[in-house]
Amino acid sequence: MSTLFDTDCVRPRERHDYWQEVVCNTFVHLDCKLASPEHFTGRLQAHPFGDVSLVDIRASSQRVTRHRGNIAHCDDEFFLVNLASRGRAQVVQEGREAVLNEGDFTIYDTSQPYVLQFDGAFQQTVVQIPRKLLSCRLSNIEYLTALAMSRNNPLDKLVFEYFSGLMSLNGTLNPAQQTRLADQGLDLLAMALSERGKGQVPKGSKRTALLFRIKDYIQQNLGNSDFCLAQVSKNFGVSARYINCLFQEEQTSFGRHLLAARLQRCANSLRDTALSQARISDIAYRWGFSDMAYFSRVFKARFGHSARDFRQEGAADASSLRDDGRPSPYAPSSRTQQ
Repeated sequence: MSTLFDTDCVRPRERHDYWQEVVCNTFVHLDCKLASPEHFTGRLQAHPFGDVSLVDIRASSQRVTRHRGNIAHCDDEFFLVNLASRGRAQVVQEGREAVLNEGDFTIYDTSQPYVLQFDGAFQQTVVQIPRKLLSCRLSNIEYLTALAMSRNNPLDKLVFEYFSGLMSLNGTLNPAQQTRLADQGLDLLAMALSERGKGQVPKGSKRTALLFRIKDYIQQNLGNSDFCLAQVSKNFGVSARYINCLFQEEQTSFGRHLLAARLQRCANSLRDTALSQARISDIAYRWGFSDMAYFSRVFKARFGHSARDFRQEGAADASSLRDDGRPSPYAPSSRTQQ
């Protein structure tokens, strides 16, 4: 289901307040300053897609600011990825400034102040990502916000085209398929950001760079049931104690991080309709668990349901949708739909 908002439906003098409300309700609380309020035009279409949201924005020039006061009134935290399709944009955060031209993108953090500047008409796709979904894949993202990711880089270009392509799939996939594709997109985004992070770590912060690499290595070995801290220690030539010290800076440990990553992969597989006939034990073994009693216990502790109930709940959600993946027309509607 997509939700459409368009300033053409309101009188010119009401457009500023209308657009301010639309943007705040779609993303987070912020302030929009329009270059020419009565001549402003804006169109926003939001598409829930798995665990993320894809938002297409076409609008006139404006300046968007999120300051400390906005943040104090909001509990939700997201990472936002701006993919520039048309026009020029500037994104400022943490003392960095990304200038985006067509085909470029950047990421920024709603838990910190930022400024978006659009000097003319523009079109962009915004990927709204719950903070925890990217934080579990990548560490120290604060060094990576407001950095322009160039279309001249093959990996960055792939990220841009992947998420842009997801927009065209709206309404054609069921929830499990959407979740699977969104999950793959987040893995791809984390890979691109990790590569960029290698050149962005401040001097003297070798610990940060090492944690980037360790997390990537963990993702590559989730399915190996013998994977352990000693293997990581040997691979990177540092002590196990030092590795745990790195994770302690994020209020976790190597073991807890590994367990959380494996459980999330199992949860995604249990909600994947393509794996509906796979045994739960096979899914657990696939992602590195070797003891089913232990898996059952930690899965329920993490998600509040047994793995079987978690899968059945996902199947029930999917059955409430039509074959084309869209909600029934008798379901409650949003303000404006297309």
